Amino acid sequence: MEREILLEDSLGALHKVKYLDENRVIVQRCMRYVSEYGQEDITTYAMPAKVRLHQIDIWPFSDDLKEQIRAWHAQFTDAK
Repeated sequence: MEREILLEDSLGALHKVKYLDENRVIVQRCMRYVSEYGQEDITTYAMPAKVRLHQIDIWPFSDDLKEQIRAWHAQFTDAK
């Protein structure tokens, strides 16, 4: 199973989420800059945040993104 996923929140922002362990994930905001003149597109990432699943409600993520993270994390067999 893939241990990294790209999720879009209800505001249209992209977030790269990596499975870390049974209690934590790493979340990074992605910014994509699309080139107008045929050059390569640029993707940058914000500072990664190690998020504990039982404390996810205090993080400034949209409710939609929090639910997506919980549902994706629950797919792993060693996840609670």
